[in-house]
Amino acid sequence: MAEQNPWLTNVAWRVAANLQFVADFELQVGEQSIPLTLTYPDFFPDTTPSVVPRDGVRLSGHQYGAAGELCLEHRPDNWSPEITGAMMIESAYRLLSVEQETGQAAESDHRTLPAQRVRTAAFRFLCSELVRAGLQMVEEGDVVEAEIQEHYFSGVWAAQLARIGPADAPAWVEPKRRGYGATSVASKVIRLPEGSPIECQSLDDLVALLEPHGHRSLGQELLLVSGTNAVILCEGGNILVAMVYGDVGNRTLIKYNQVITEVDSVRLDPAYARLNAARVAVVGCGSVGSKVAVQLARSGVGHFVLVDGDVFASGNLVRNELDWRAVGMHKSRALESRLQEISADCEVISRTTVLGGQESGGATAVTMKHIADCDVIIDATADSTVFNLCASIARRAKKPMCWAQVFGGGAGGIVVRSRPELDPAPLAARQRIEAWYADQGVEWPEERTSQPYSEVGDSGGPLIADDADVSVVAAHLSRFAIDLLARPGSTIFPYSAYLIGMAERWVFTAPFDVRPIDLGASDGWSTETQEGDLEALKQLLADLFPGAGNAG
Repeated sequence: MAEQNPWLTNVAWRVAANLQFVADFELQVGEQSIPLTLTYPDFFPDTTPSVVPRDGVRLSGHQYGAAGELCLEHRPDNWSPEITGAMMIESAYRLLSVEQETGQAAESDHRTLPAQRVRTAAFRFLCSELVRAGLQMVEEGDVVEAEIQEHYFSGVWAAQLARIGPADAPAWVEPKRRGYGATSVASKVIRLPEGSPIECQSLDDLVALLEPHGHRSLGQELLLVSGTNAVILCEGGNILVAMVYGDVGNRTLIKYNQVITEVDSVRLDPAYARLNAARVAVVGCGSVGSKVAVQLARSGVGHFVLVDGDVFASGNLVRNELDWRAVGMHKSRALESRLQEISADCEVISRTTVLGGQESGGATAVTMKHIADCDVIIDATADSTVFNLCASIARRAKKPMCWAQVFGGGAGGIVVRSRPELDPAPLAARQRIEAWYADQGVEWPEERTSQPYSEVGDSGGPLIADDADVSVVAAHLSRFAIDLLARPGSTIFPYSAYLIGMAERWVFTAPFDVRPIDLGASDGWSTETQEGDLEALKQLLADLFPGAGNAG
């Protein structure tokens, strides 16, 4: 190629320290000799070689970074194995020759995605049409009090306009604001006349920019008052967001890159709109319950009662929705914070009551009342005592109840729902499920932590199941709960109990083998005194207050 093209000179091959094949060469572009390097990647010819300036200078507007790789005609988005290194060198020569001849950037069909443009931006302002509409409400020339919420996460400071106007009488409020963990920053929104410059690189620039528009006092305030203050300048459709911080005499300005966070097209069934007003009790905030609560929050449920008296341990990280921040915290309280990270407007009552444990009667009664006030009760404990209490609440309050159990050893699990007057009441449903187990005539494997019977969950041994096993069961339980809330007068599930297999074990013939169980006719919902109720009441009191003496 060098013999045929006088513009290519001083070609020298070498092997780089990382054993990549490299060609150093020079391009003669007009009177200029440009040293470049072509590097073949490990996956060539399936990926494109790179061409970079050897002396670390910016050669073109079509370049990644000040001295980075040239963006040529052949790129990862249009690459094919037939393209050679020689063709890459020819493309580099065409690019640099055209730009030198015209003095302008070469025409390009390359499009940079918004996410690529902010890849190195450590300070970002979340912008949307809703935010722009709110800013348009500010009259030209006005300075309006506002609030920004700032959140540090994954190496980035992200700022979001929370409101415009005073806190007690806001003119505009962001409906999709960040939740738990955000820091509030006092802010000012300034609407400048259309055509006014709003670009500035320093605090002095900002002060000088504000003065001609009658905002000298604001500029002086930014200079002479310690602390952190945000400023949002608007001019037509242009926005500049800056944060001013530091002590007097050492004040610094940081500008934020705008990141578009438009509300996407509808991703949920329109019937889910009713979930915002729904109240769901999640009893047990362990591996299953934590996932169910988060899935329901993402689906739009607006009110939760979370019940769990346990403290989150490092061992729970294997399959819980919570992370290291929650270790040492009560599970229900930590899960409350997690839900509010997902939906800031989510209302949560978290209770650390140990249902069935040695608690005061008053604390237990209050917790049970909160559960009874919910539209759906979810028992995610796999604990027979807690199940009995939840079943009693559901029966007395005539509320639907769902529950699940993960079978140990990665075998699968079961999800069940019980609707008042449509399905057997929870206790009756459990009896029929256990009768169905017995009727199969197939012995369960010997390891006790794998058995699907309620007493196994009380044995104290760890359940052998990974996060994927638990997630499958939790997702099916969430679907039952959503179905009850979104379609109260109908259902997409013909059965009210499903065994979900994840391995060829017990009755399951293969992974993803699902077995519906027909629970039969509705039964057991009556609250009238019946034979045996007294004994059941005694057992209930004994479960509630163990060790308290004769419950009768």
